[in-house]
Amino acid sequence: MARLAEGIHLREQGHTARILVLGAPSPAKVPHYVDHDLDLTVSSADIAAAVVRHARPGAPIRVHVKVDTGMGRLGLSPEDVSAVVSRLTQTSGVHLAGLWTHFATADAPGSAFAQTQLDRFQAVVEDLDGAVEHVHAANTGALLTIGEPAHDFSPSLIRSGIGLYGLAATPELSTRLNLRPAMQLTARVTQLKTVPAGTPISYGARWQAPHRTRIATLGAGYGDGYPRLCSGRATVRLGGAGCPVVGTICMDMCMVDLGPPDQSPATRVERGDEAILFGPSGPTVYDVAQWSETIPYEICCGVSPRVPRRYVDPKEESESALHAAQVSTSEV
Repeated sequence: MARLAEGIHLREQGHTARILVLGAPSPAKVPHYVDHDLDLTVSSADIAAAVVRHARPGAPIRVHVKVDTGMGRLGLSPEDVSAVVSRLTQTSGVHLAGLWTHFATADAPGSAFAQTQLDRFQAVVEDLDGAVEHVHAANTGALLTIGEPAHDFSPSLIRSGIGLYGLAATPELSTRLNLRPAMQLTARVTQLKTVPAGTPISYGARWQAPHRTRIATLGAGYGDGYPRLCSGRATVRLGGAGCPVVGTICMDMCMVDLGPPDQSPATRVERGDEAILFGPSGPTVYDVAQWSETIPYEICCGVSPRVPRRYVDPKEESESALHAAQVSTSEV
């Protein structure tokens, strides 16, 4: 988890597994981690001091010390780790559950800087000589580009984030682990209309029908997490074909061009049909990311909470390549 509230939410939903909150905690909220049985990240000396202040025998605070080996974000400098760890381990009521770092360039195969970070981290691990319960550095990118050296610690954890979606930074990297996309975003057709040539579509009238054509309005927009930058660039799968998104994507809707009304796919699409905005069968998350000039991580994380989720057991699905989560923006 990135934030305390997310960890608390999982506890309230009945999850009992160990949960580590990766973000930097507010010193005043350290007791909340104990109250909800959450592991917290110690990324600075002041957070360590807050942990020491709030420590109570009989209700240990589980901490993971974050080392900044080159990300330049959260974490202690390698030279400061030993003193902070010593203070924590000498405090009754504190359990040193982990030591971790995060790679800045692990998505790039053969990155010299990633190796530099790994070397720095290994030096810290060796200096502590087994004083922590778990050591973890490898994310999905490191698994694919660095491999075993990124998690060759005893004992070790792996933080596979985007890999849980069946994705990596690029399609080429995902094939190394034989990953399969685990998420599909769909929207239903809410209206169909045939428009004459020259008809403007959506805000700004930036797109006008070049000929008589059939337009489908879908119940999904940037308010649902479908990027506005996809306007005029994206396609969706509808009626067995790839159909272009035309006009400006709205907050709650977008429009697609089905082509001549007397030809397929226009003749095959009806109100209530489901369009695939992204999914394993295409267009893919990588396509949407390219159209919106971002990364696949942002597309997956950007799907709005207002979009209903349906979790699917792939063993019960007829489509062998499908998904652990399907999100659908509208019901008709």
